[in-house]
Parts: sequence; structure tokens; C-alpha cells
Amino acid sequence: MRSMFTSILLALALVMGAASPVIAQHNHALEADANFDDFLNTIDALPNAEVLERFPDAEARLLEVATDAEATVFRRWRATSMLSNFNSPEVRQALITLTEAADDDLRGMALLVLGAGYLEGGDAEVLAAIDARLSDEDASVRADAVRALAYGHGPQITERLERIAAGDDARQAKIAARALAKKSQNPQ
Repeated sequence: MRSMFTSILLALALVMGAASPVIAQHNHALEADANFDDFLNTIDALPNAEVLERFPDAEARLLEVATDAEATVFRRWRATSMLSNFNSPEVRQALITLTEAADDDLRGMALLVLGAGYLEGGDAEVLAAIDARLSDEDASVRADAVRALAYGHGPQITERLERIAAGDDARQAKIAARALAKKSQNPQ
């Protein structure tokens, strides 16, 4: 029995040793030979200074993937989430357009990035895009629209959140009430 166990361990060691060059070739997205697709598909990668130095056109590439109807939903969702690191008219417009995407996860992510990055200034077009999703057919998108509103400040945001908190949709009401409580603790 022991010799069989030893043989199995030896075989595993040989197989793992032979496989190690293959494993070594699949480097983390921040290593020298990584490409943009590896970066986009790496779940824990974020556009930091090192990545932006390697990919100075990251914003344009992310916009291309996020708006590519032929790309997988995962790739579009990842690209959309990474757009939160960029603030430009092109990103803003793409996010507004993505709030009407066919996929509910993509609409939700677009709402969150839009609210976090563009609602602060009271942008009427951004607010209208978020408001439109408060009555989305998908409950998770409606909830993300309320979360997106929570990033904003001012009387028009507070009024909307109060109306939602008093509304019939329990999930939206809970999110809105939490946002209002947080705003009352940290007024800006």
C-alpha cells in the first residue's frame, strides 16, 4: 500500500513539474506579458496607475467593450464597472445609454457607476436616466436605481428618496430609508 501511495505522489510531482511552465505562462494581469483581455477578465484587477501606464487607451478600450452588443454580458459588465475610474463626456453618455441595455445586470451596473460618478453635480440627464429605471421591469434594476440616487445630494434627491421610502415597493423603500438615514448622519 505504501509503495502505491509513493508512486502516486511521485507521478503527481512529475506531472506538476511538467505543468509548471504552462502555469507560469498564465501570469497575473499586471505582469509584463499580460494583455488587455487578461486584465479585463481578471476579477480582482482594477485600473490603477500601473495599469493605466501599460494601457494608456484603457478608457477607450473599456468603452468599446461596454458598448459592444456582441461581447459577453460578463465582459460588458466588467468594462462598465471599470468605467467608474474615468470621468469624461464619452463615459457619461455611454453609461446613460447602458441604462437601457437589454441585460438587467448591465443596466444595474450602469446605474451604479452613473450615480456614483455623475449624479453629484445635479446633472438633469443623469437624473432622468436614473429616474426612468425606478420603474424598470426588473426588481434588481429598480433597487440599483435607488442606490444610484443615494449618491446624489440636494433637495431634489432627498425628495425622491423620501417618496420612495414611503412607497409600496418594500425593497426600494428599505434602500431609500437607509440612504436617508445615512444622509442625515453625514449631511453635506
